[in-house]
Amino acid sequence: MIVTLPAKALKYLDSKIVRVEIDDNLLKRESDYRAVEKAKGLFFGKKIDGLEYQKQIRKEWERKIAL
Repeated sequence: MIVTLPAKALKYLDSKIVRVEIDDNLLKRESDYRAVEKAKGLFFGKKIDGLEYQKQIRKEWERKIAL
């Protein structure tokens, strides 16, 4: 999960610890995940082999250098 907060919320930053101050109203607010639900099944029902699709896309980016 990626959370975006204003810079003023940052209270402490270390190589191992990030401490932020978050408003209680923000924590109590319910999120709208409808867009995420629509995107989660992008290939659902398309009969696409995800691994083959990935290989095809990567193959397009391979460089062949003649020496």
